[in-house]
Amino acid sequence: ARNLWLVATALIVFSLVIAAAEYLGRQTRHVEQLTWKDSILVGLAQCLALVPGVSRSGATISAGLYLGLDRELAARFGFLLAIPAVFASGLFSLSDAFNPVGEGMSATGAQLLAATVIAFIVGFAAVSWFLRFLVRHSMYWFVAYRVVLGSVVLLLLGTGVVAAT
Repeated sequence: ARNLWLVATALIVFSLVIAAAEYLGRQTRHVEQLTWKDSILVGLAQCLALVPGVSRSGATISAGLYLGLDRELAARFGFLLAIPAVFASGLFSLSDAFNPVGEGMSATGAQLLAATVIAFIVGFAAVSWFLRFLVRHSMYWFVAYRVVLGSVVLLLLGTGVVAAT
């Protein structure tokens, strides 16, 4: 079970990792300079996303920045590495779509196809926008968003407006 105290804390703490990557990353290496070591290290950074509140893309982009990749390459590479993870996750969850949890909760093949196509289009648009954004802006906007969101969640938890689990 995900505990919102953990999620909120991870949102804030990991924002410091992202900020440090943006600040310390040299951003001098380009695509022709990628190595197997870079691929493995950025791929391993995805594992950090197993902690609730840690962003998979934030982890991979930060790893790329720490390795000296320019911001656009780090982001493109991070999103490219998402493809196998997201595809495998989708395959793993596919059987759940056909096994109803409650009455009327199963999906038809046509519904799944429509949902998949729509998710692909929206996901592609979001990634395209984010890549264009990162060419012109730093990761500090993402850091600020995470700190604000984490702080709001902590405030809501602390005042009892929402429960932790």
